[in-house]
Amino acid sequence: MKLLERNNAQRLRRRGLSIKQIATELKVSKGSVSAWVRDIEIPEHLLTNIENRLRLGRENSRKSRLLNIAKADAKLNLQCKTEILPLSQRDLWIAGLMLYAGEGYKSARVSGQRVEIANSNPEILRIFMNFLTQICSVPKEKIRVRLMLYEDIDPEKAKRFWSNELGVSSEQFCKPFIKESFKDTPYRHLRRSQYGTAHVNLYDTKVYKKIIGWIKAIYEYNNLSFKEINREVAQFG
Repeated sequence: MKLLERNNAQRLRRRGLSIKQIATELKVSKGSVSAWVRDIEIPEHLLTNIENRLRLGRENSRKSRLLNIAKADAKLNLQCKTEILPLSQRDLWIAGLMLYAGEGYKSARVSGQRVEIANSNPEILRIFMNFLTQICSVPKEKIRVRLMLYEDIDPEKAKRFWSNELGVSSEQFCKPFIKESFKDTPYRHLRRSQYGTAHVNLYDTKVYKKIIGWIKAIYEYNNLSFKEINREVAQFG
């Protein structure tokens, strides 16, 4: 029986079948097939076919793996959306404050106290603008936008992009700041935004002080809670 299987395996190998195909055809292990056909010389045109099939198999395996990853990601994204949405006004309140705590402009000088946050991601700035209008009751027309652009970026094209993304009129844009593009510096210019960075500004000292006051209150509350947790851990740990 083994002799017959070996002869069949060698015959199929000479026809250009892969080891996996032969094992499937004869219902034997790939290890056995490999041992039986190791001395078989395959014609070059058939060997090319085998290599092509192997490459095709690897590509199909890669596509299948990526599809499974995409399905798992889509399932996780749906779960995350279900867990966190809808957002309440308080959620927006905290989100806006944490954005400002991390990205916002801060100044101890009274003359420099203004609300300003910069980012190249419109999603971030839209959240903060909703925070200003919905939580801080700031009329949208009071908000100003200043663009930070490289010299090779078209200012009008960039203004149209940010005007559309942030829902502000062209009259709300200040004169852009233009800086050297570094286009001849390897890699550096590839890491920048296509439309520059937008600075969302509000020249209102009262709103600025409220934002800073809210952030300080969160810091103080978190510190007390953090210390309390540490005391409990030390007591019962």
